[in-house]
Amino acid sequence: RITADKTTEVNYSLEEAAIEGQAVVITAEKPLVEKYTTQSVSLVTSEDLENIPVRGFNQVIATQNSVVVQDGNIHIRGGRDDEVGFYIDGASSVNPLTNTQSLYIIQEAVEEFQVLAGGYTAEFGGANAGIVRTELKTGGKNMKFSVDFQTDKFADEGKTFLGTHSYRHHTGVATISGPLFNDKISFFIAGENAFQGDRAVRFSEGFDLVDLTGGPLVDINPGNSVKDTISAYVYPDGFTPKQEEDLWAVQGTVSFNLSPVQLRISGSFSDRTRQFTSGVASTTPMLDVLNDRYYDQVFTNTLLSTKLTYVVNPKTIADVSLSYFDSKFDYEDSYFGNDWRKWYDSTAVSNHTNGEVTYREAYRKKDNYMFNGDDFFFARNGDPHGRYITRDQNYLGFAGNLTSQMGRHHEVKVGGDYRGYKLRQFDVQPGAISLLTDNNVATIEELNPNTWVNSALPNNYGYDIYGNEADADKFEGGVKIADAPKKPKLASFYIQDKIEYNDLIINAGLRYEYFDSQARRFRDLNNIVFDANTNKFTDETFEDMDAFQQVSPRLGFSFPVNEKTVFYAQYGKFVQMPELETIYASDNRLSRDFLSAGLSIQNPFGIGLEPIRTTSYEIGFRQQISQVAAFDIAGFYRNIKGQVLIDRISPEGLSGFNMLVNGDFATTKGMEFSLNLRRVNRIQASLNYTLTQAEGTGSARTSGVAAVERSTSRPTVISPLDYEQAHRGSAILDYRFGNDDGGPVFSNFGANMLFTFNSGHPFTFSESEVGQSNAYDAGVDYMNDVRSRRALEAVGSSRTPFNYNFDLRLDKSFNIAKELQATVYMRVNNLFNTKNVINVYNASGLADDDGFYNNSNLEQRQSRLNTYGEAWLEQYKAINIVNGQSYWDAIGQELYGNPRQIFFGIKLSY
Repeated sequence: RITADKTTEVNYSLEEAAIEGQAVVITAEKPLVEKYTTQSVSLVTSEDLENIPVRGFNQVIATQNSVVVQDGNIHIRGGRDDEVGFYIDGASSVNPLTNTQSLYIIQEAVEEFQVLAGGYTAEFGGANAGIVRTELKTGGKNMKFSVDFQTDKFADEGKTFLGTHSYRHHTGVATISGPLFNDKISFFIAGENAFQGDRAVRFSEGFDLVDLTGGPLVDINPGNSVKDTISAYVYPDGFTPKQEEDLWAVQGTVSFNLSPVQLRISGSFSDRTRQFTSGVASTTPMLDVLNDRYYDQVFTNTLLSTKLTYVVNPKTIADVSLSYFDSKFDYEDSYFGNDWRKWYDSTAVSNHTNGEVTYREAYRKKDNYMFNGDDFFFARNGDPHGRYITRDQNYLGFAGNLTSQMGRHHEVKVGGDYRGYKLRQFDVQPGAISLLTDNNVATIEELNPNTWVNSALPNNYGYDIYGNEADADKFEGGVKIADAPKKPKLASFYIQDKIEYNDLIINAGLRYEYFDSQARRFRDLNNIVFDANTNKFTDETFEDMDAFQQVSPRLGFSFPVNEKTVFYAQYGKFVQMPELETIYASDNRLSRDFLSAGLSIQNPFGIGLEPIRTTSYEIGFRQQISQVAAFDIAGFYRNIKGQVLIDRISPEGLSGFNMLVNGDFATTKGMEFSLNLRRVNRIQASLNYTLTQAEGTGSARTSGVAAVERSTSRPTVISPLDYEQAHRGSAILDYRFGNDDGGPVFSNFGANMLFTFNSGHPFTFSESEVGQSNAYDAGVDYMNDVRSRRALEAVGSSRTPFNYNFDLRLDKSFNIAKELQATVYMRVNNLFNTKNVINVYNASGLADDDGFYNNSNLEQRQSRLNTYGEAWLEQYKAINIVNGQSYWDAIGQELYGNPRQIFFGIKLSY
């Protein structure tokens, strides 16, 4: 196997002959010890992916060393989730607003994943913690196709089979590859449809709220003049409604081998629709049973790239590449799609539902139901979502490289790249359409722009305040109604020299990076100018930021003691921009947050943010211990400065406001160990283990909000980071019979077992004062609102429990015809149905005790119990304790990992 950017040694023995014979194919096994690699690299090949019992990018990457996937976010070597870079066939697939992976990757389309953790050559940048590279498959000289279908739909909703619920999932994948027109052109294409009836896959229990509370549910919301009575309220067992996901994806390559020129074209497309509840909040299915309305989040992503490689001479290769990326995101209502002006239009809603849903007024829906407790809200049928967002981000990128072998020992590579982005966003509260009635106008364009801005709270760039695309700033009556799109630019140039001797390999390089966010900063914090009439900043308040430039050294060593023993070391400096969503906002939004909202603790913005800097060190040792086994052990240390945090700014003459600034720092250190056993006597195995200590002044940009709210000094003492998993590892055991091996029963039979574990993550015991909480979220309110909690120990002193998980795949292949093979398989996630605790309530340190429900000493609990009786307590237990609804809603995370899920599948290959 030839792996990207690794020197591969191939030895040929040739002898002169005068007789022409048949072609002889010589194969060799991949060396167990890579002597030319000067840093730790984790590699997942297409062969590994074919047999592994898990499916999905995050699930596969999580099995590798130094990678932590927590609450759906990827962290590498203690870095934040926005410090990882992602590439597909050399082109960036990162969403620049969030610095996260945007494209779906079809597992069957992957030739290999590479995880570069902590250190990499000067060719790469823009990611401080690590890089994940995906190389797609190419076609061969023979036509091949495959069709694969798997499903867990073996039981109806709420029913079980083998003690396991069905979550209504299925995945279908088709691939085709081979020559195109002639043997100099080849192609590969894969398509996938993945549907999930319940993507949450939760440990949940059904309930009948009417039975639990002892009678019909009577609405007690004082805002509703007519008090409805509900006679049926049933939530299903083992299945979460309104959590559908439907994905369509296509990936492929076309390769032209026109020596001395090679051309490779790659394409990736994915369209993903995710369903959310709309009545109370986005993730409140237990409060949304009566509502048939929902909204979708739609992600549509495209990445196209082409690379032209020219062999200048036997020692020199040049390549140029062009890439185009487009990412669209949209909210779509189940009644009216993205026509958000109709979401709260009573006439449109009534017509759509044939009069079944009526509103209180023309553009105002009726208030939520309230059952068995003040502020315990439940959605009505037809309740819409309260926010609309659409985004469009694209870039055009260019790159070029020149690689030349200079003499026997030096391979010099120079190159550079450029990406120019265009970013648009429109964010609005559709309920503000009620201003039409209040102001007796027919359209929002007839309103005073300030009236609309102050009520609808739009955040718009690349759009006007009404949702129309705009390519330039626009003013109306002195009010800015449109902001131009944001157009950041990134460029780099690098030079590196790979020096190779028998007993020493040096990889030395320099990387120049250029970031132009085209953002602004305050000209003078003590001289902020704003218009008292409109309460908006004036242009004199800001000045353009200069582009950021830095040269970063990269240095790697490898010391091959012999063919079986290698020492290596790596040093490098890295720099990256923060998430652009922390920088970009419309002028109206900035003015509103900083001048009107004052303490804007939910989503503050950064003015004048600079890049984040990291210095990384690594030293390692590789050793082959037998003909079939080798291990790799490495130690690492990283120092991160300038991470984004929240701070309180108090300009002269103003009351002050929260703002994002550079200031957090972190240090991470640890050790990783891997052991690989090549297949012998049907067994192949691998073991990965990482020991990590990740500490810093803040785990996320809002971690220090408590100090900000209480006007105390922001944290300067390092504490364990929230996503630190001190011990983490995986073990994969694959036992497989070959063709005609093991008799007719076991021939082509295989079993793959994946065991993963981690030691939990830090949390801080806190006391809930339950000051402003209500009957629904009293057990979690203090975890979101720092004014309602008091830490009982040093930050991060406690840990969630250890997690263990087993996944299994069993498969059996049959030869149907000469070239046609069928494989039937079963895949089981969480084989033993272990209820792993992944998060806890800070008041109790447990996942099944929120510190409120069982605490009879709390006055707030007892007063509600006295007022609403046991019905309120049973309702609270069923919704919040047994099913964790308020935690999921308020914190946005789950308390438990996923339960067991069983898939049955069949694959046909030609």
